[in-house]
Amino acid sequence: MLNDKLRIFFDLVNKAVANHGLDPKAVADEVMTEAFPETTAASQIEGADAMLRNGVIAFLKQHFKHTPSADPRQLTFDIPELLTPIVAKLKAVSHYVESLGQYIPVPVLIVNPVWLDDARRYKRRKGEETLEEAAVLDELYDAVIDMDGQG
Repeated sequence: MLNDKLRIFFDLVNKAVANHGLDPKAVADEVMTEAFPETTAASQIEGADAMLRNGVIAFLKQHFKHTPSADPRQLTFDIPELLTPIVAKLKAVSHYVESLGQYIPVPVLIVNPVWLDDARRYKRRKGEETLEEAAVLDELYDAVIDMDGQG
């Protein structure tokens, strides 16, 4: 069961989504002060307001990525039966469309192939960046192990 503050927060988020779509930055900016006025005021006084905002944005990104939309406009698209086995393999119910700057539910991506293309290209680029970083960490690990063996 959600406590009252979180219930207010999620109610405000749902209202803000109607205005801004699934844009975590715009939603965070609209709801933070109203949902958590004392926390927001304290963070400004202590100089931690940017960190608080970044935390709320990160939370909303995950929320939008993994939570089915409550917006009935986004739930009206049925997934064609031919595509359901493919969609069932996806871990997230929405994906980031870089050109829009927000997460878009899979059924909406299906009826907007340009957005689907944007989402898949973004995800692939992020995956390649992750693999490149992993390769550098492998190199660093090997160097550390070699260094320990020499010492």
